[in-house]
Amino acid sequence: MSRPKPPDDFLPLSPLSTAVLLALAEGDLHGYGLIKEIERQSAGHLVPGAGSLYAALQRLGDDGLLSETEAPDEPGVDRRRRYYALTELGREVLAAEVRRLQGLVAVAAERRVVALGPAAPGEEAR
Repeated sequence: MSRPKPPDDFLPLSPLSTAVLLALAEGDLHGYGLIKEIERQSAGHLVPGAGSLYAALQRLGDDGLLSETEAPDEPGVDRRRRYYALTELGREVLAAEVRRLQGLVAVAAERRVVALGPAAPGEEAR
């Protein structure tokens, strides 16, 4: 199967799409697991509702960035849940999006909007 388009053609991703792909970068998850991981990785700033999450999963699946997969064969796993996995194209698109965001942060630092790196003790980050 040939790729519909190169990774950069998917950019920019929405914050939710980026968060979904990032959550799946560590391993397969089901819908509720994705919601909890997105909430955790965003320190509570992004808490998707079920409707918006499943719409994003549908779009990302249609674009070939993730796929449904079998539930892990582990004790206590509810095999009725739908699990999602990052595809190779999804991993490449996520990497391209992270590079895009890094470039944006570099411009912000250059313009002294924000300092790169941790703030010194007692000093507030800009």
